[in-house]
Amino acid sequence: MNDRFQELFAECVVAHGRFGHAAHVHLTWRLLEEYSALEALARLEQGLRAVAQSAGQPENYSATLMTALFLLILEQRQRGQTWEAFAAQQPGLLDWNACAGQLGALYSADVLHSTQARRVFMLPTLGSRQAVSGGGEV
Repeated sequence: MNDRFQELFAECVVAHGRFGHAAHVHLTWRLLEEYSALEALARLEQGLRAVAQSAGQPENYSATLMTALFLLILEQRQRGQTWEAFAAQQPGLLDWNACAGQLGALYSADVLHSTQARRVFMLPTLGSRQAVSGGGEV
């Protein structure tokens, strides 16, 4: 885990009182402010895996959930927008239940909770992939 990730992680924990879903979204937003999307994603993945490992709960990290959430945030953020403006315009991303509903439209529960989804990012299995492929098998 790099020093800058640790600084941003600590700032988000202080801002939100703990490292829950809203702090995760805030941390992702902060990383996207400082790095390219690919660099931010790499730093987030490395850092969150290390956090889960150091907490003795590596099974709590899911590459699929983390990456899908990252992509939702990336899609909705606007360059130059403050965190406060982003949070006010995207309340559904800050609420875990609303966010889980969005992810549930893209992934079956079996996929989201699978060992493979925890290890590596898996493409959506519902919704958008069916629409792109005309509703048939991909």
